[in-house]
Amino acid sequence: MEVLKEVISWTHTITATLSLIFGSIVLFGIKGNAKHKKMGLWYFYAMLINNLTALAIVNAFGKWFFPHYLAIACLIVIIPGIVAIRQKHKHWLKVHIISMVISYYLLVGGAINEAFLHIPKLRPYIINNEPILGITHMIAQLIFIGVLIYFLRKYRKFGTNNK
Repeated sequence: MEVLKEVISWTHTITATLSLIFGSIVLFGIKGNAKHKKMGLWYFYAMLINNLTALAIVNAFGKWFFPHYLAIACLIVIIPGIVAIRQKHKHWLKVHIISMVISYYLLVGGAINEAFLHIPKLRPYIINNEPILGITHMIAQLIFIGVLIYFLRKYRKFGTNNK
């Protein structure tokens, strides 16, 4: 049983790291080309595995807790994002942009939490209930809101009935 927990934990860590890498390439690279499509698909699969393994990790408290619900939320967000590019419905690009930016924010938010939990210099901020974790998340949220607005404005003329 311990070996299975280790495999799940390492799979989660590796796919989370790969998701951060693939997602940054997709988010900050040129859109619509072959590299974007390939990295985007790799991001989707890495996120799928990352969030499914997150649902299996219960060793922190021996039960489900808040991050498990965020994993479910992320799965709910990434699936329409990938379906939208396949279906090309009227607002497919908006759905895709919103889904992918939110999924990447959830990933970065999880990384922030993990950093505060596992980096010894940061852990006391959680233990002492310092506001720095909330401030860090607020800064990340503001950045991702800006990124979302930027992409929605940049691509507002594209994606409506473009098949």
